[in-house]
Amino acid sequence: MILVARASTFPFARWLAGLACHPIKDRQKLEAMVPLLILQTLPRSSAFSPNNALLTLAREVKRSPFSVTVAVPRRGLLTEALEKEGIPVVCVPGLKTYRRHDALWRFPVVALRLSELARRLSVKLLVSNHAELGPFAHAAARLNGLPWICFLRQADRPLRYYEKYRVAKADAVAAVSSAALGTYRDFLSQRGLPPNRMQVIHTGIIMPGPARDSGVEIDRSSARRADRPITIGTVGLRSVKRPELLLRLVSQVRRRNPGFRALFVGGALEEDLKRLRSLAQSMGLGDAVVFAGQQSSMEPWYGEMDVYAHTSLSEALPKAVLEAMAHSLPVVAFDVGGIPEAVVDGVTGFLCREKDEGAYASALERLISDPSLCRKMGNAGAARIQESFSPAAMADGMFMLFEEILKNRRHEGWALGRRKA
Repeated sequence: MILVARASTFPFARWLAGLACHPIKDRQKLEAMVPLLILQTLPRSSAFSPNNALLTLAREVKRSPFSVTVAVPRRGLLTEALEKEGIPVVCVPGLKTYRRHDALWRFPVVALRLSELARRLSVKLLVSNHAELGPFAHAAARLNGLPWICFLRQADRPLRYYEKYRVAKADAVAAVSSAALGTYRDFLSQRGLPPNRMQVIHTGIIMPGPARDSGVEIDRSSARRADRPITIGTVGLRSVKRPELLLRLVSQVRRRNPGFRALFVGGALEEDLKRLRSLAQSMGLGDAVVFAGQQSSMEPWYGEMDVYAHTSLSEALPKAVLEAMAHSLPVVAFDVGGIPEAVVDGVTGFLCREKDEGAYASALERLISDPSLCRKMGNAGAARIQESFSPAAMADGMFMLFEEILKNRRHEGWALGRRKA
């Protein structure tokens, strides 16, 4: 299947056409680079984090031997940010989470579109930035005789998740945390499958404000405003974040410490937001709880918090926790998923045993009653992010994995898409 695209419709067509106008030295530089195609989902086209892993990679790729093109289902804020970083973006209709019934029509159509795109761009490696796009990446890679990499960004998935999304078919599996690889290893063991190359690549977080620009250690926690009550904050109102539990914990703590507020940041359906507000009222929290809604920039909102509370029971490595630490906030969370890979219990915050609500409430109470402990843990968290979760470290891990897989490539591809040497 050959795609015929007008330059006005597809950004990559405009980009390819524009190469002819580049000076010869620019063309030679482009030809010397290794082309990659990254498949990216866009669940919400109107929102994204500045610490989006793909955007972080885009900022770092200029110092690598790779050139990156990103395939997305539609345009949005993320695609605009990528293009500002000089990354070509291609809209591939139908490129969204694979469903089994898609095998009848959407799967072959999208796979062929991606295969043709990879061929036109002379791609050497395919990357599925989300496991849910794995079947498309696998098919397009094999049609062109290419290796492909699957990224795992969730933990504690049922074993059928890895089978459905062809994770074991990938030449390598990268994950944002060791926890994200845990159940995948269980899947391989139970199915009796040989392990493919696996690597943990932690999300890179941009340090806020002066620390990012100067490299000088800044005590940002000391700059918190004194004209507002102590604030426990959280980001995300989806059911997996369990905002109802945090409301219950806040209610418990306020019985003994009434002089603080809780700040919930994140979008939600109107009926869900109405339910949460009604629950807060029924608990007698009243004006002590603020629902700020979806925000285009989180930096000022982290500045409104003194303690960050995370109540999820299963996450690979929550980006909001890392961002809160980067903003010098102590974190209280359950000891689940990949959270212990970031939060050091008793040093950058408190980790509580799963479902131990009493210990969680006590940790919150201890922090809001001891500002000096808040500052100490907050600054320790910021230092940990700066040292172990930098954008450069994340990008270096990706580049090394890309180089290793390309060096050891063995695929010849399926007959339909096999290339000539």
